[in-house]
Amino acid sequence: MKGIIMTMHKTMRPGFSFLELMVALTIIGIIAGFIGPRLFKALGTGYKTKTENVLKVVKQAVKEYKMHVGKYPSKLEDLVVKPEGASGWDGPYVGDEDSANPEVPKDGWGQDIMYKLNAPGTKPPFELYSEGDPEKEDNRIDAK
Repeated sequence: MKGIIMTMHKTMRPGFSFLELMVALTIIGIIAGFIGPRLFKALGTGYKTKTENVLKVVKQAVKEYKMHVGKYPSKLEDLVVKPEGASGWDGPYVGDEDSANPEVPKDGWGQDIMYKLNAPGTKPPFELYSEGDPEKEDNRIDAK
């Protein structure tokens, strides 16, 4: 009897079998397959929303610049650094006023905001947009 108990004790090792581990990993993979795409879609929506908000702020800053200086800025950097001959400039219009080097904000993907000053009398007077997600084509986001 003593030999039977010792033999059973030696064969029953603590831990999981290979089959149990494979079943657990398969279940985790299935759950990740359902959650993963939804999570990445939510992150993409967050980048787009941030970009839309940045564009609104920059568009308002461009309009405020025009009110003070009397013309639209030639480039977005004019919103943070006083251009030569811009009387009435009261900036920086975007960025942190307390910063030694304020910068024009970037879009949700960390890219520069695009700004194009149109010819005088043209509607709209300027174009303000983001190229959008760098991993997608034709993904331009215009300021509203």
